[in-house]
Amino acid sequence: MAPVALYIADSLIKVLTGFAMGFVVRDYTARKGAVKTKGIKKTTAAAKALNPVPRPREELKMVLCVNESLKMGKGKIGAQCAHAAVGVLQGSQKTQGVALRQWEMCGQPKIALRINSEQEMDDLAERARAAGLPAYIVCDAGRTQIAAGSQTVLAVGPAAKSAVDAVTGHLKLL
Repeated sequence: MAPVALYIADSLIKVLTGFAMGFVVRDYTARKGAVKTKGIKKTTAAAKALNPVPRPREELKMVLCVNESLKMGKGKIGAQCAHAAVGVLQGSQKTQGVALRQWEMCGQPKIALRINSEQEMDDLAERARAAGLPAYIVCDAGRTQIAAGSQTVLAVGPAAKSAVDAVTGHLKLL
């Protein structure tokens, strides 16, 4: 066989192996936190406590509360919202797995809202966590427009729309 053909065959085998391993890892992580009993998958009591399943037909959403007192530019707001969304998702993968998958399959709705101060942001984050909702506050690194440590965006959710609205429903759209 020509060296090019061997290279192509070797590359194809590596790609297919990686693809298969991706399915194995995905299947393993999907089963984590569940116990299989007589062929029926049942969630453990501990997993249920950490993973509240929203009402079957209730829409899920995430809200991004932007600190208006910092007077950030549009690009900065976009970047900070992305940081907040990633941060809240990373923090809630283990505890909110079912809700995250439902949210992902339903278009990942996100709403950007205005918030007036860091104090208001802290209060809302506390209320969200007390209600069992995922919450994450972005503190800026201070490399561009604003001072280091400034609280830029609070992400709440993804969670049931009614639960998120109970905490953030009074805020205005950005």
